[in-house]
Amino acid sequence: MSRTRRWRFVEGKESLFIVGGLIFLFALLVTLVLFLSQLIIEKENTLMQFEAERGFASSALLLLQEEHSRALTAMAEANVVGIGVYSNAGRLRLGLGSVPNTLPLERFHEIWQSRSSSHLNQGVANYNKETGMIEYLRFSRLTIEVETGNITLEDDGYLPSPLTFPDILYILFDGGQYYKKVLLVRVLTGIALAVLLTFHLVVYNIYRSNRKYREVLAKQESLVNLGQAARTLTHEIKNPLSAITLQMALLKKTMGDANYEGIAVVDQEVQRLIHLTNKVSDFLRNPVGAPEKIDLLVLLNSLRHTFLEEIELISALDEAYIFFDPDRARSVFENLIKNGIESCGGRDPAVEVEVTRDRRKQIHIYVRDRGDGIEEGDLEKIFDPFYTTKIHGSGIGLAICRQFVRAQKGNLKLYPREGGGTVAEVILPEESH
Repeated sequence: MSRTRRWRFVEGKESLFIVGGLIFLFALLVTLVLFLSQLIIEKENTLMQFEAERGFASSALLLLQEEHSRALTAMAEANVVGIGVYSNAGRLRLGLGSVPNTLPLERFHEIWQSRSSSHLNQGVANYNKETGMIEYLRFSRLTIEVETGNITLEDDGYLPSPLTFPDILYILFDGGQYYKKVLLVRVLTGIALAVLLTFHLVVYNIYRSNRKYREVLAKQESLVNLGQAARTLTHEIKNPLSAITLQMALLKKTMGDANYEGIAVVDQEVQRLIHLTNKVSDFLRNPVGAPEKIDLLVLLNSLRHTFLEEIELISALDEAYIFFDPDRARSVFENLIKNGIESCGGRDPAVEVEVTRDRRKQIHIYVRDRGDGIEEGDLEKIFDPFYTTKIHGSGIGLAICRQFVRAQKGNLKLYPREGGGTVAEVILPEESH
């Protein structure tokens, strides 16, 4: 199987595979960062447990043997704040340092319920977020024997005179260092996730920009080829049309009125072809023309009287000057209004033209109609040369209009009108008085 056939299933789905790959890579890296973060925190928890066990071994036994001075020294070395021996009811029996008189045992109930055999031999260390301290609990049922005033711990628990050891050993450590380390890990994790998200967004935007650039480049290349073909075709069509027009004029003089209707149809179609070739020439040549300062409101007001249908002009402005070639400006707005009227299919088009000014000194001209509207799939192609949704349309009008508008650093866009119909919005920089 050739490489071309092997990757044929990817054709047409490149975007899906690339975006899916980026999402998968992002999810994988996020999982890795969270796993490493949790691994480091678990390491700190293990270290906290180890330090607590060491503190218990160095200071708790000294307290039980009433070696208070040695116990205080060992507490300082082990970073222990306080040690307490509590009954199974949570009351303090023996304490040294800063420890509470009673323990709220309901806080440790879950730990006791989930205890394992190791908890009885090693104890459990937890960080208290409210106090910022590390609390070490050792649940125990050891036995003790009093010998000459000293408390000695036994392993077997079967001494002649045993005393039951209290249920809980409680040791309090300063948790500042632990909190700083865990906080640092979480902050670095957040930064890493933000960097990953930013990186993927940048890569995705670069991909989209590159894709749009390639689409524009391909479109420009096709327009260049189309322009060269259209220029040649226009030149080749104009010469025969001139000859046909001349012959039609001679036929009108020599033939009678009986055949005039048929000649008129031919003449009308010839004029339509001439008009189309002129439009193509306008599209191909310099679209700037001879711009000058014109009052847009005056232009639109004169233009709306050329249509049989009523065109409503709405504007709160007294004047709106733009820098535009008058003929091309007239062609643009005449074409937009005509499209609005023709889109209604004989119904009342309810075409209205509104002129406004924004804060950036730009003039907005809205041409609204209540026609059939534009299909969503046609919106992306509606400005392509020779693309049309009309039966008798040439598909060149909107392309020429946008080219004329963009030549004056403006923009033309079409979008659905609320309630049905279409809105054609022209944005042009305002010319100062």
